[in-house]
Amino acid sequence: MPELSLGAPIAADRARLVRVYCLGAGLLDGVTGVLLVAAPRLALAAMGVEAVPGDLVLLRWIGAFVAAVGLCTLYPLALAGEARDRRLAVALELTAIARLAVFAFTTGALALGALERSWVSVPVTDLALAATQLWMIRSGWIRP
Repeated sequence: MPELSLGAPIAADRARLVRVYCLGAGLLDGVTGVLLVAAPRLALAAMGVEAVPGDLVLLRWIGAFVAAVGLCTLYPLALAGEARDRRLAVALELTAIARLAVFAFTTGALALGALERSWVSVPVTDLALAATQLWMIRSGWIRP
Protein backbone atom coordinates (compact mmCIF):
# COMPACT_ATOMS: atom_id res chain seq x y z
CA MET A 1 0.00 0.00 0.00
CA PRO A 2 1.47 3.41 -0.88
CA GLU A 3 2.53 5.66 1.95
CA LEU A 4 0.42 8.77 2.38
CA SER A 5 2.27 12.06 2.41
CA LEU A 6 1.13 15.55 3.16
CA GLY A 7 0.69 17.77 0.17
CA ALA A 8 2.32 21.20 0.19
CA PRO A 9 -0.95 23.06 0.97
CA ILE A 10 -1.72 20.83 3.97
CA ALA A 11 1.85 21.10 5.31
CA ALA A 12 1.75 24.89 4.86
CA ASP A 13 -1.58 25.08 6.71
CA ARG A 14 -0.17 23.02 9.58
CA ALA A 15 2.96 25.17 9.77
CA ARG A 16 0.76 28.25 9.91
CA LEU A 17 -1.36 26.69 12.69
CA VAL A 18 1.80 25.90 14.68
CA ARG A 19 2.90 29.53 14.37
CA VAL A 20 -0.56 30.77 15.45
CA TYR A 21 -0.48 28.35 18.39
CA CYS A 22 2.98 29.62 19.41
CA LEU A 23 1.79 33.21 19.18
CA GLY A 24 -1.19 32.45 21.42
CA ALA A 25 0.71 30.35 23.95
CA GLY A 26 3.63 32.79 24.00
CA LEU A 27 1.35 35.77 24.59
CA LEU A 28 -0.58 33.88 27.28
CA ASP A 29 2.60 33.18 29.24
CA GLY A 30 4.27 36.49 28.39
CA VAL A 31 1.35 38.64 29.52
CA THR A 32 0.70 36.49 32.60
CA GLY A 33 4.37 36.68 33.58
CA VAL A 34 4.57 40.43 33.12
CA LEU A 35 1.39 40.86 35.17
CA LEU A 36 2.79 38.65 37.93
CA VAL A 37 5.90 40.84 38.02
CA ALA A 38 4.24 44.25 37.68
CA ALA A 39 0.85 43.70 39.34
CA PRO A 40 0.78 40.34 41.12
CA ARG A 41 -2.47 41.00 43.00
CA LEU A 42 -4.22 41.90 39.75
CA ALA A 43 -2.87 38.76 38.05
CA LEU A 44 -4.07 36.57 40.91
CA ALA A 45 -7.48 38.26 40.95
CA ALA A 46 -7.82 37.56 37.21
CA MET A 47 -7.13 33.89 37.98
CA GLY A 48 -9.72 33.94 40.76
CA VAL A 49 -7.11 33.46 43.48
CA GLU A 50 -8.19 35.20 46.67
CA ALA A 51 -5.34 34.50 49.09
CA VAL A 52 -1.92 35.75 48.05
CA PRO A 53 0.46 32.85 48.72
CA GLY A 54 3.62 33.94 50.50
CA ASP A 55 5.78 36.94 49.73
CA LEU A 56 5.02 39.06 46.67
CA VAL A 57 8.73 39.11 45.82
CA LEU A 58 8.66 35.34 45.27
CA LEU A 59 5.49 35.62 43.21
CA ARG A 60 7.17 38.28 41.06
CA TRP A 61 10.18 35.98 40.67
CA ILE A 62 7.86 33.22 39.42
CA GLY A 63 6.38 35.81 37.06
CA ALA A 64 9.80 36.36 35.55
CA PHE A 65 10.04 32.65 34.75
CA VAL A 66 6.50 32.55 33.33
CA ALA A 67 7.34 35.53 31.10
CA ALA A 68 10.55 33.79 30.02
CA VAL A 69 8.60 30.71 28.90
CA GLY A 70 6.39 33.03 26.87
CA LEU A 71 9.36 34.78 25.31
CA CYS A 72 10.97 31.42 24.45
CA THR A 73 7.82 30.52 22.55
CA LEU A 74 7.58 33.92 20.82
CA TYR A 75 11.24 34.45 19.91
CA PRO A 76 11.40 31.99 16.98
CA LEU A 77 8.45 33.79 15.35
CA ALA A 78 10.77 36.76 14.79
CA LEU A 79 13.00 34.58 12.58
CA ALA A 80 12.40 33.50 9.00
CA GLY A 81 12.45 30.25 7.05
CA GLU A 82 14.01 27.05 8.27
CA ALA A 83 15.71 28.75 11.23
CA ARG A 84 12.27 29.75 12.53
CA ASP A 85 10.81 26.27 12.14
CA ARG A 86 13.82 24.54 13.77
CA ARG A 87 13.79 26.94 16.70
CA LEU A 88 10.01 26.68 17.07
CA ALA A 89 10.35 22.90 17.37
CA VAL A 90 13.03 23.25 20.05
CA ALA A 91 11.02 25.93 21.86
CA LEU A 92 7.97 23.66 21.87
CA GLU A 93 9.99 20.73 23.22
CA LEU A 94 11.68 22.71 25.98
CA THR A 95 8.63 24.68 27.07
CA ALA A 96 6.66 21.42 27.17
CA ILE A 97 9.17 20.18 29.76
CA ALA A 98 8.70 23.37 31.79
CA ARG A 99 4.92 23.06 31.50
CA LEU A 100 4.99 19.44 32.69
CA ALA A 101 7.12 20.47 35.69
CA VAL A 102 4.62 23.21 36.56
CA PHE A 103 1.77 20.72 36.12
CA ALA A 104 3.42 18.21 38.48
CA PHE A 105 4.26 20.79 41.15
CA THR A 106 0.93 22.60 41.19
CA THR A 107 -1.05 19.35 41.07
CA GLY A 108 0.91 18.12 44.09
CA ALA A 109 0.47 21.42 45.91
CA LEU A 110 -3.27 21.35 45.23
CA ALA A 111 -3.53 17.73 46.40
CA LEU A 112 -1.70 18.59 49.63
CA GLY A 113 -3.84 21.67 50.24
CA ALA A 114 -0.89 24.06 49.91
CA LEU A 115 -2.70 26.00 47.17
CA GLU A 116 -6.36 26.96 47.10
CA ARG A 117 -8.60 25.33 44.50
CA SER A 118 -8.66 28.41 42.29
CA TRP A 119 -5.09 27.52 41.25
CA VAL A 120 -6.45 24.50 39.35
CA SER A 121 -6.39 26.51 36.11
CA VAL A 122 -2.57 26.45 36.22
CA PRO A 123 -1.98 22.68 36.02
CA VAL A 124 -4.93 22.19 33.66
CA THR A 125 -3.63 24.85 31.26
CA ASP A 126 -0.02 23.70 31.44
CA LEU A 127 -0.92 20.05 30.88
CA ALA A 128 -3.17 20.93 27.92
CA LEU A 129 -0.49 23.11 26.35
CA ALA A 130 2.31 20.57 26.94
CA ALA A 131 0.19 17.77 25.47
CA THR A 132 -0.64 19.90 22.43
CA GLN A 133 3.00 20.80 21.89
CA LEU A 134 4.24 17.24 22.19
CA TRP A 135 1.44 16.02 19.92
CA MET A 136 2.37 18.61 17.24
CA ILE A 137 5.98 17.39 17.31
CA ARG A 138 5.15 13.69 17.43
CA SER A 139 2.57 14.04 14.63
CA GLY A 140 5.12 15.74 12.41
CA TRP A 141 3.40 19.13 12.29
CA ILE A 142 6.80 20.57 13.12
CA ARG A 143 10.14 18.81 13.11
CA PRO A 144 13.08 19.49 15.41
